[in-house]
Amino acid sequence: MKKIASFLLAAGLSVSLVACSSPKTSSTEGSKELETTVETSQQVSKSSEPITITLGVPASPPTLPILRMMESRALGEDVKIKLDMWNEPETLIAMTQAGTHDMFAFPLTVVSTLYNKGVGIRLMNVNTWGVTYFITSDPEFKTWEDLKGKTLYVPLQSSPPDALSQFFLSQAGLTVGTDVNIVYGSSTEIATLLGSGEAAYGVMIEPQVTKLLSSNDKLRIAFSFEEEWQRVNKTNTKIPTAGFGATQKFIDENPELTIQFQEEYEKAVKWVNDNPAEAGVLAEKHLGLPAKVVEKAIPNMGLEFKTPGDAKEELDMLYKLLFEFNPKMIGGKIPEAGLYYDAK
Repeated sequence: MKKIASFLLAAGLSVSLVACSSPKTSSTEGSKELETTVETSQQVSKSSEPITITLGVPASPPTLPILRMMESRALGEDVKIKLDMWNEPETLIAMTQAGTHDMFAFPLTVVSTLYNKGVGIRLMNVNTWGVTYFITSDPEFKTWEDLKGKTLYVPLQSSPPDALSQFFLSQAGLTVGTDVNIVYGSSTEIATLLGSGEAAYGVMIEPQVTKLLSSNDKLRIAFSFEEEWQRVNKTNTKIPTAGFGATQKFIDENPELTIQFQEEYEKAVKWVNDNPAEAGVLAEKHLGLPAKVVEKAIPNMGLEFKTPGDAKEELDMLYKLLFEFNPKMIGGKIPEAGLYYDAK
């Protein structure tokens, strides 16, 4: 497994959905573990043995439905949910290898890379679509071509926003490192640079976009990545960006609970979209994110539940495009059907 870690780190896999690496090197901040263990009390029979599901997640959209599941006690009185927060690539990689975690919130490029390198992971669902925006203070900026000779700040090295940024630049006839310089940093760092005027062009995700724009009227959204995806590919499909994955071991040992998790997570996604104010309160309580910011950002988070089977068209399109552009971004090959969890 050391070879897997070496491969991912050598590829610069700053895979946190909230971005992990600083502009020059990987972030030096240690990972934070959210000490949240919630007992649930509805559906599992009294005869069931207590079980703890340990999830590796970032403070980002895919985690919000989990908070609802925890608070509503959706999985039954004998089930506990424990969240471990990851904010560095090393932490996420360690979680997938250590055998101490059952499920993870993954960027789709990352779950593909891990699966293609032999990690026993299955993609259970796709839950986050689009969610990425191009932010600028330049009133003259209109298209990717305008970035020639400029520096673009990107918070998600080797995950969909980074991969798609490079793809869109290539479609505009620009070469990274020659025509455009990409600098990676955490969302907080990039927001600070954009807010201070030290950076003029950045890629950001929700809820950070809403938080940033609400405090700086000189910044604007130039376009969403979903708009660009549809324009370049001449399609109306959405961009799948993240989903939940589970270890094969957990699925094999807990088949019924895995199905129940899927069902309750789907309900929780709907609840978050229907109740943004309440979801914001949960985000502040458990993740330390400002409730009002999260409430305002939820309509732009692209939270929508689909099984891998239901999302097959979008997944195939994403992986095919990235494979043709740069196979390393998805682990060297288009993932086989074995990556996808199917309750049937």
